[in-house]
Amino acid sequence: MPEGTSLERCMTVLKGGIPDRVPVCLENFQHAAALAGYTLRDYCLDGEKMAAAHITAWEKYGHDMIDLENGVAALAQAAGCEVRFTDHAPPWIIRPALESIEEVDQLKPVDPHQDATLPEMIKATRLIAKELGHHVCLLAEADQGPFSLAAEILGPEELLVNLLDATRGALIHKLLAYACEQVLRYARALIEAGAHVTMMGESISGPDVCSPEVYRRFAFPYQKRLIETLRAEGKVMGMHMCGNVTPIIEQMVNTGAMFLQVDYKIDHDACKAAARGKTTLIGTVDPSGVMARGTAEDVMQAARHDIEHMSGGGGFILSPGCTLPYTTPDDNVAALVETALEHGRYHKGTVKE
Repeated sequence: MPEGTSLERCMTVLKGGIPDRVPVCLENFQHAAALAGYTLRDYCLDGEKMAAAHITAWEKYGHDMIDLENGVAALAQAAGCEVRFTDHAPPWIIRPALESIEEVDQLKPVDPHQDATLPEMIKATRLIAKELGHHVCLLAEADQGPFSLAAEILGPEELLVNLLDATRGALIHKLLAYACEQVLRYARALIEAGAHVTMMGESISGPDVCSPEVYRRFAFPYQKRLIETLRAEGKVMGMHMCGNVTPIIEQMVNTGAMFLQVDYKIDHDACKAAARGKTTLIGTVDPSGVMARGTAEDVMQAARHDIEHMSGGGGFILSPGCTLPYTTPDDNVAALVETALEHGRYHKGTVKE
């Protein structure tokens, strides 16, 4: 197939086709900030700096998909959580919005154009889309998915304790429905600002934290609702989950997400088998052990392993399995992109209809 733009290459994969080579997504907001000379505090609070950092990284590496985010606390802060920003670490929540599940009715709808740092993410999306959106695929993350956002609003431990109490079921679902609606508002705003696709992070709902049964009962229905609502509006949403998601990969596929961004801990062959013909997998090079602390040769070896095990029949985009640390060596990032350029050919296999 003749080479197209990075945008065409990514959209071909997401729609079930096979382009000239495996595209590369860089989940790199921390590294992009460092590359551009910004602290993470300055990056996360300023949409112009966010955009400049990702444009600088793209000019250096030429990757196919820009993954724009500003940590995992933006939507939670907009919903009322207290968040701390520092220079060299992503923002984190220091106080949940609610002290107990009984306070759920006190939550107010989020306005993505007014609240917390959400307007800065929208500004960055608009700036990158204007500069690069005609030829680079822009993924603007809608922060956390319904389950993970609910955990942040209430506190992860408090949510998990309430899940064990059968009398709290109605209140839990009220909180999850609220969280789902806020993610939906934010996702719409990002797409309307120029993002080609958006994504939710749902690591707290994964097997490293919750049982598959908890995932099935409390996370899956809201993920599916969110994805189907956006699809009906012509908007594309994917999902990210850290950890070994192999035990729930079939349910993740059944959410209808157009792509799943997954971690290096997965059983690659099993997850590929579950996703084949149904969705695209993005990943899965270890962001810390390989990308940040390994050599360029280690990165190339891991990337070639992913291409070998994940590219059969299409449905694969090469990426780190999670966000790159602030201190990731530039040469290692370049090695990831170069591996796709040199070795990123799709193997034969069934392609999505």
